[in-house]
Amino acid sequence: MKTLKNSLFLILLWSFFWGCTPTGLRSYIVLTTSKNPQDQREATEELMRLAKEGSIVDQIKAEGHLRQLSQSAIPEQQELAIKPLVWFTFVSDDGYIQERSLARLKGILTHQEWSEAYKLKTIFEVSEFIFGRSGTTEVFENKRYLANADSSERLFAIKFLVDAYPDLSSKLQQDSVGVFSQFLVLEPTIQNCPTEICNPETKTVENPQNKNILGIEDWNIALEQLKLDLWSSLQGLLNESRISGQSRETLLALNKEVIRLSISSKLRNKFLSQPLE
Repeated sequence: MKTLKNSLFLILLWSFFWGCTPTGLRSYIVLTTSKNPQDQREATEELMRLAKEGSIVDQIKAEGHLRQLSQSAIPEQQELAIKPLVWFTFVSDDGYIQERSLARLKGILTHQEWSEAYKLKTIFEVSEFIFGRSGTTEVFENKRYLANADSSERLFAIKFLVDAYPDLSSKLQQDSVGVFSQFLVLEPTIQNCPTEICNPETKTVENPQNKNILGIEDWNIALEQLKLDLWSSLQGLLNESRISGQSRETLLALNKEVIRLSISSKLRNKFLSQPLE
């Protein structure tokens, strides 16, 4: 009987603790203890929501948990931290949080202590953010949709990846150029459309006509501007003295690739009129 009472007490104590635990800490505990993919996905999205919906205090605590997790000695836990950390880096409007998380991402990509696989995972998650494939699953009128990043937030991530390029290994530079190339041919869809252009109603409407077409047209204009911004950032990078040799040649290869890319003739002509050099 005494053992039963003790067990019940521990269950009640744990339930009380769990109910009073801030979302960030609760999600952090799940990511460090659970092996269930569904639990991990839900915990990741709960952390990501804090970047836009949480108080500054909650954001700072959650971002701190993510930075701590990203430095774990366990590779699987490191990688679990990257997706929400990338989200916090480019979505949070708090300068202190951005500064700390930017430094952490840059450190992962440039410090020798981290494996190439971990660095590649980081580049992958930044690219998923840029392509609009990363976000939180939300519900509008009983229909689920992906709430992804705004155009300005994606531009922030693009410039981060371009800025990090000179400090990457030659292999990761090639991977980054692959990301740049893939982004240049990215097709505008309702799924990758930013939330400031395609609202929840547009993202969940069943009839793909009217509102969806309007959203795609607006998104196509914004997306082409992002592609031009990427091209301009690469031009600026090539003008810097810190990039030379093979790093430069890898980027210059994009000039030839643009000719073969499946993009509009108008956009291709703009690239060709201002080649990387």
